[in-house]
Amino acid sequence: MSAQDASPHRHRCKRPVPYLILTNISKRQNVRNLLQLAAAYGCPTVFVVGQRAFEFDPDAEGTDVPPVLQEGVRSGKMRIIRFDKLEVCVAHIKSLPCCDDATEGDGCGAENGEAIANDGKEAIAKPTIPILGVEIDPSSVNLEDEPFATSTAFMMGNEGSGMTAKQMSVCDGFLRISQYGGGTASLNVSVAAGLALHRFHHWARGDAVRTYDGNAWQVDKQW
Repeated sequence: MSAQDASPHRHRCKRPVPYLILTNISKRQNVRNLLQLAAAYGCPTVFVVGQRAFEFDPDAEGTDVPPVLQEGVRSGKMRIIRFDKLEVCVAHIKSLPCCDDATEGDGCGAENGEAIANDGKEAIAKPTIPILGVEIDPSSVNLEDEPFATSTAFMMGNEGSGMTAKQMSVCDGFLRISQYGGGTASLNVSVAAGLALHRFHHWARGDAVRTYDGNAWQVDKQW
């Protein structure tokens, strides 16, 4: 299932943004790399679940926030919010508006929102932020298809074992990253996150998409 399928509306956010859920990551360098990628691709918030072996306070001794990001985290330019439990993190994400123009009752400007009852009146269900896992799964959608519909939270799997059953159970859909060589099907977690966030940024800013129709490259604007 893609973010388009998971989203209860057909609204395109005016300013869709990515979020990163950081959980079940084992290696310190990968944690630091993921934080830098989140900053590089405009994540306003990184949600950290568990990860007690790592220090996310930029002012703490031995902090795992890279020096180049510390001032930005202090100033709130990129927030790091910690949770003990994944389900609490998910509930928080689902409580957030999908973008700045999302308001309760107007469907975030949805063309075809989902109608709900509200004191006897018809209202439009507030769209929520879908959570997409980057994981090899029969239901995974190719990242190259840019299957996004709104602001999206991305969750990566563990470096060795991938996503846990609990992680997968809270995802609204899954992304796969195509590979073209004959080697391992696994990418480093920060490499995979970088590819997903870059592709989302490409989609979110409405870059031209080039497709080959069998004879020539066709260039179309997404928005």
